[in-house]
Amino acid sequence: MLNIEGPFPLHTQLEKIIRDKIANGIWQENQRISSENELCKKYELSRMTVRAVLAKLVQEELIYRVPGKGTFVSPHKIVSKPLSQMGIRAQLELMGYRNTTKLLYTKETICDTALAQKLKLEPGTLLYEIKRIRFVEEQPFSIHLSYIPQNCCKGLIDQDYDFENTQLCDVLRIHYGIEQNHTIETMEITNAHTKDAELLHIKKGYPLVHLENTLYSVGGQLTEYASVLFRGDKIKIEIHNTYNLQSST
Repeated sequence: MLNIEGPFPLHTQLEKIIRDKIANGIWQENQRISSENELCKKYELSRMTVRAVLAKLVQEELIYRVPGKGTFVSPHKIVSKPLSQMGIRAQLELMGYRNTTKLLYTKETICDTALAQKLKLEPGTLLYEIKRIRFVEEQPFSIHLSYIPQNCCKGLIDQDYDFENTQLCDVLRIHYGIEQNHTIETMEITNAHTKDAELLHIKKGYPLVHLENTLYSVGGQLTEYASVLFRGDKIKIEIHNTYNLQSST
């Protein structure tokens, strides 16, 4: 029960109770929690107070509402750094997550007009296309599509390189001497198309986090363009910045 005589406001106490139940696994991912009415009766609080607490936790994405069904515990999200700082596989391993990669295909292709404009290449430039899907704790997590100019790594897909257990940047570095040292990264929210939805075991239109990375070598040569789609309910991108106070004054 709440401590009416205590130093903390009642809404703060209720918020802590809900947070503790989620943190301790009493209410688990995607499990329905007590309704507004149930919380009002149990803790003898007004509907306005309970609603405000739940609204705050919804905004923080700790819980989510389904109209007509109730309020549920949000799935746990993996907090990731931008891929320009560290590859997602390395990050997952550092955090202790079991992850595997499945190679969907490799093929030769040509740079179409849209991709040529994005990468500042001539249309028709020969490329290698590599598509993989990553699983975390045996659940589909992300789709990785990479394009690599053929002129910088002849025979890339004709060799027996292990694209499932070796990061692509390591293959390029070890076998072709390509050191990537400059990256342009963008991030946006998009919706899953039919094929991507099938691969990620989600519905068409489901929200995805789309990261695009264009990587360049020490000499300024384009070495890879990567498009990565993450399930929006599985990841959160954390960005750290250090400000130079002298330059900002």
